[in-house]
Amino acid sequence: MTVHNESEGSQSPSNAAHKPPTKSYHEHRGEPLEGAALEECIESLIEGWTTCVDELSQLHTKAESASKPIRGLYTLLKVQQRTLDKLKAKKASQPSPPPSTESNEDGTEPKPLFTPAQYFGMRSCCWDERWSVIKKCRGLVAINKEFARSPKQPVPGGKGWLSYKDKPLLEKPIAVDAVIDSGATWLKFVSISPKTLAYQIAVDGWESDDEEEDDTAYSDDEDQQNGNGNGIAARNGVQEALGNTEFAESIKKVILAARWNHCHHLHLLLPGLRDGESEPVDRMLRYIREKIGGDDVSVTVSCADSPLLADAPPPLDTALAALVDERDPLVADDCGRITPTANLDPSVLVSLVTDLHHGLVDLQPEFQQRVIARSVSDHTTDSNELVPREDILAKVLYPALRGRKLVTTRLAARYFRQLIASISTHSEEVRASFILPPDAPPALLSPGGSSEPLSTASLTPEQRRAELQRWSAVPVPDDLLLPVQIVDDIELEQVSPLITEGKLPPMALGVAQDLSRLNRSVYLYGWVNRLTTITGHRGIERQICLSLATHWTPATDNYRGSENDAKNNEIPPDIWHRHLGGYLIHRDKPRDWKALIAGYEECKDGRIPSEVVRWTNPWTTWGRGISTYGLPDTKTWEGVGHADKQSFGRKLQTREERGQRNPGDEQDVDEEEEERQSKEEDEKKEEDEKIASPVDAHPPALTTTAISATPPTL
Repeated sequence: MTVHNESEGSQSPSNAAHKPPTKSYHEHRGEPLEGAALEECIESLIEGWTTCVDELSQLHTKAESASKPIRGLYTLLKVQQRTLDKLKAKKASQPSPPPSTESNEDGTEPKPLFTPAQYFGMRSCCWDERWSVIKKCRGLVAINKEFARSPKQPVPGGKGWLSYKDKPLLEKPIAVDAVIDSGATWLKFVSISPKTLAYQIAVDGWESDDEEEDDTAYSDDEDQQNGNGNGIAARNGVQEALGNTEFAESIKKVILAARWNHCHHLHLLLPGLRDGESEPVDRMLRYIREKIGGDDVSVTVSCADSPLLADAPPPLDTALAALVDERDPLVADDCGRITPTANLDPSVLVSLVTDLHHGLVDLQPEFQQRVIARSVSDHTTDSNELVPREDILAKVLYPALRGRKLVTTRLAARYFRQLIASISTHSEEVRASFILPPDAPPALLSPGGSSEPLSTASLTPEQRRAELQRWSAVPVPDDLLLPVQIVDDIELEQVSPLITEGKLPPMALGVAQDLSRLNRSVYLYGWVNRLTTITGHRGIERQICLSLATHWTPATDNYRGSENDAKNNEIPPDIWHRHLGGYLIHRDKPRDWKALIAGYEECKDGRIPSEVVRWTNPWTTWGRGISTYGLPDTKTWEGVGHADKQSFGRKLQTREERGQRNPGDEQDVDEEEEERQSKEEDEKKEEDEKIASPVDAHPPALTTTAISATPPTL
């Protein structure tokens, strides 16, 4: 269906005063609209359009000044202004309209500057009426934004994200007029006249004047009580006819896009229809409200006589305040769509404990504070995407997590604990014990300042937040629900039974096979339980997108499975990705960190304090390009950097063969010299491999199990 702002059956409140009260010009489709009446319509359109563009400009200014940008608004403004300027220029090319009584010398009427068809076409481009409705809403996040309802075209095996990201979508995207309620609701205008709707229903086999069918179409309760299935069969026939109309199919596409993007509330605006106007209209409206959505996507329908369309909009200042200022201050971007229970992957757990995010605290040694301050200052942000590290907790992560139950899988918890035990500082280890209690709690500083061990197992959530606050310079929200609960993994052998039960779509089997065991446990758990999985790992998100494109198949027209199975086929895993900088400080510590701490008493004579002794672990790396967490897991998904991981793996093997000493030994080899020696050995091995055999473009990925088999002794 064509989406435009022409209200078939109602006039925009903002422009009603400029239109003749005796005639609704939207009723003239297909009829001649001539002379002064058409000229008056053009004048009214230009005036309303100019006001609309001016108010949208004020909205853009207010949103930018409040640091709450509205996606799509700037582009919409440019298009609206450019189209309006063209209309004004064409209107100005004719100084005065020719009198309707004048004729040319040959007796023919002069050609008008605009035809009625052109007028209606221009009205469909104008956002005046849509903006009039949006002004009555709250919490505007996006405007005139397109959403996918399918993955993009798959790329050949071995190709990565760089090849995939510019591919076209397999299905045409859906345009949504506004995303409101801080991201929780889609607002969609759809135009259709009662006559067109009645025709579509008749073409698909249902006659509105069939009184016998009307008596049985919606009588399930009576039929079940009487043991009569005729009414149910008739109702199913009516529903099938209604669902096959072009109008219903267009709504289903919007529902599919909502499911694909995990929007749980859709508000449809039908300015051309009215409740009670005719039997076909009422049947279709009832079908949309009761049947076309579901438990996962609720559908609200507003017709021309609804308050949202019929009532006048509020004053501009009030509307702008509701759209911008009343966006939930605790809901950053689209946090509103995150499920009440959030599934966390290891990158989020790391982000919750890293020194880079919590800043400097008095409980840390002075030399460690110096290293942290230097690491944060050395970090350069990308203004297009990244958030300064000191703001990630307050502006990104805490708003997404607060008030929600937090869970993670057993494999993710074990992987996180491995990281903490391998390369964390003491302060990161302490925070980890409050976020996710370890199997053996470390010795924590007690509130009194003594060094007595403090077990975290018996702490209440309030005590955990209080203890976490002592080790953080960032305020901890009162509704951050700690600790993170550990849930069961989803293993590969469980996927097929879950597909059979309808809890996963068929494409999930292929996706599960493409993921490592760790990532499979995390993302399949969220997928099965319809939970949002929060991650800071862009590579994992991209890998899943590539896998979905490979294994996704569109629903067929002759699909005869259950409605729930069809909906499951339309639902991908719900992944909420933001840049979280999910690294322990070990990964981003300054290269000259030893020189930074050399002047402190506890660091003299080359001694490495216990707080940072794990930084000297020879089998870990601080270099970029290895993996998000600092340990190799699976091959990269951007199509680059995999050779670096293999080189790092060979480096680990070489060190093990040389029998490197444990970190913390007094005779520890200098890191820079060790790096140089390893690099020379890697280059020599690579040359030998090139001579011996062709280069393998996709060698097997290095897994964490290879390095965790011989962890360092601390």
